[in-house]
Amino acid sequence: MGIIRVSAQKPEYPFKSGENVLYGAYYNWHFIWVQSGEVEFRADTVNYKQQKAWHLKAVGKTFKAYDLLYSVRDTFEAYNNYDTFNSIYSSRVMNHSRQNSVHKYLFDPASGKVDIQVRQDKKPPYHSTIKAGANTYDLLATAYNFRKFDFDKLFVGQKVPYRMLIDKQVADLYFRYLGKENVKTRNGKEFRCHKVSVYLLQGDFFPEGEYMKIWFTDDKNHLPVQVDTEILMGSVKALLLEPRSMKYPLTSQIK
Repeated sequence: MGIIRVSAQKPEYPFKSGENVLYGAYYNWHFIWVQSGEVEFRADTVNYKQQKAWHLKAVGKTFKAYDLLYSVRDTFEAYNNYDTFNSIYSSRVMNHSRQNSVHKYLFDPASGKVDIQVRQDKKPPYHSTIKAGANTYDLLATAYNFRKFDFDKLFVGQKVPYRMLIDKQVADLYFRYLGKENVKTRNGKEFRCHKVSVYLLQGDFFPEGEYMKIWFTDDKNHLPVQVDTEILMGSVKALLLEPRSMKYPLTSQIK
C-alpha cells in the first residue's frame, strides 16, 4: 500500500507552555525489561531571535547504578516558530559511555536551507548547508509534530508522510497507522491509545525500518504513553510515568 497524503493535522497545538512529562526508560537485558533511566520532556514558549517560539527540550539519562554497564546523558533542544511551527534552531548533545557527539542545526525559512555542524569524538568537525524544504524537523520537533495529527481521520494500514532531519541529511519518511489499542503502564494506569509504527532511516542511533512503535492517547492531548524501538545497541522502551500541566484532561485514561 502506497503513501497517501492527507490533511489530518489539527491547526491548534495539543500541548501548552509548561507541559512537563516524565518517562521511565527501559532496556532489554537478557529478555528482561529493566528500568535503567528516565527521559523528561518539556515544552515552553519563549522569545527567541526576536520572535515568539516554542522551546522543546528532552533530557535522557541512565541511573548511576547502570552507568558502569552503559551510561547515557542526552539533551535534545528545538526552537520552532510559535505560529507556523517552522524550525528555527535545534541541537542534540549525546554522551553514550565513551562516545560523544554534538549536532547543531540552524534553519533558514527564507531559503529553505539548514546549516549543519557536527562534532563527533576525535573526528574532524563537519559543516555543511543543505536544502531542507518545508515542514522539516529534527527528531524532537518531529515527536511533538506527530501529536498534531488527527488519528481518527486515518484508516488502519494508512501511511502518512513526514520529513525529518537525520544526522546530516533530510529524509522523506512515513508512519503507518495501526489502529486503537489499550496500553497499561508500569504504575497500573491504563489508557486508550492510537498506535503507529514509524519508519526511520539508519543513523547514529537507529537502524533502518519500521522498528519504532508509538502509542498516543486517544484524547485531545495525543500524549505518547509508550514507545518501543530498536536501537543499534539493542531494544529500548519508554513508558509514561508522570504527566504535568497537560492542555486537556486525560480522558483516555481507563483507570
